[in-house]
Amino acid sequence: MITQLITKLFTGEASIFLARLRTIVAIYAIMAIFALAMLGFLLLALFVWLAQSYGVLATAIGFAVGCLVALIAVYIFLVIARRPPKQRAADRMQRDVASIASIAAVSNMPLLFTSIRRRKSLLLLPVAAFSFWGLFRVFQGYQDRGWRG
Repeated sequence: MITQLITKLFTGEASIFLARLRTIVAIYAIMAIFALAMLGFLLLALFVWLAQSYGVLATAIGFAVGCLVALIAVYIFLVIARRPPKQRAADRMQRDVASIASIAAVSNMPLLFTSIRRRKSLLLLPVAAFSFWGLFRVFQGYQDRGWRG
């Protein structure tokens, strides 16, 4: 695991690795809590069985089985949560493209601001687009409420 972290540091993927590691640690912690609860209920069931109290025994065994089912469900969720490497690579590519696009947008801001200072009419297109979008959303909301009753 340490060698993976070191290689991820060199390739620039350490934040992705640490985020995934954090998720796995949280899931294993939840599994540990359910395992401790299951052991506690099994010990309680053994105590109650030895005390020959059948009503409490059935309840304790039921809770132990419930914790076992929850533990299995969390483990299945962990197995499902592991994504294949192709999907991780696609997510990493999307994040890279988004960061490059945001850097390009920020680097072009001075040019955009100087263009807008020279020609104020350049603001009309975005203002009109946002106004049209807002009116569309309002009209869509009224239409949805009218159809629902």
